[in-house]
Amino acid sequence: MSDIPINTPATLLEIEENGRKIQVMENDALRWFNIDGVMQSAMSISEPSSLVFPHMLFMAIVTYECTTANRILDIGLGGGGLLRFLSDKYPQADIETVEKSQHIIDLYRQFFNPDEITSRVHCKDAYEFVTQHTHTTPFDLILVDIFDSETLLPFIFEPQFYSNLKHLTAKNGWIALNTVFTDRAQISKLSNVLTEIFSETTIYGFKAAQFANIVWVVATDNQVLNPIWQQQAFFSTSKIDGLTYLLDD
Repeated sequence: MSDIPINTPATLLEIEENGRKIQVMENDALRWFNIDGVMQSAMSISEPSSLVFPHMLFMAIVTYECTTANRILDIGLGGGGLLRFLSDKYPQADIETVEKSQHIIDLYRQFFNPDEITSRVHCKDAYEFVTQHTHTTPFDLILVDIFDSETLLPFIFEPQFYSNLKHLTAKNGWIALNTVFTDRAQISKLSNVLTEIFSETTIYGFKAAQFANIVWVVATDNQVLNPIWQQQAFFSTSKIDGLTYLLDD
């Protein structure tokens, strides 16, 4: 029997990559990894397919809106939280994952894949992947959960990135995009980009209290988001009506 108190985390791995300290930690309930002391991803030990972080619950909205999910693209592996959830919800779906860091892929396979999910993981930059991807069958769902804890992604406001995402998404498909913004000017800037690309639909943004994550839920065609979700949205934005805040942050 271990002498470690039940809530005291144990260190499973500690390495340095490009000057960054990476740790894999575990207690009785969770396994997670840190980069320079900041938690990046976590997994429930008893229920690995459950979603741990609040923003992931908002990203899951698209899985309830999409009537068919035969092909799914998961951009940003991290600790595999979304991949485990998607694989459990859609066991027959063709799921592809994109992750830039081979170290993160290795950590996922060693510590965060208890059910030995066999979906394809591409070690590639997200922008390059969506630009170069040539598969003829589009994706029914695309979930984008990538960020740099220190700076904004270099292509976060790049219209071509979202144009490529739209091109890869099936008719009546859905996109969920996680961003980390610190002020409303950034929300407004990305809103202007997205409503130009997805001019035929209303986009909804969701924000968990006390978190900087903004999750954008986008239909590729003029599909109406369920009113249940609309009532929980932080804002809505469209080409016609502009950006409207619905809740206080």
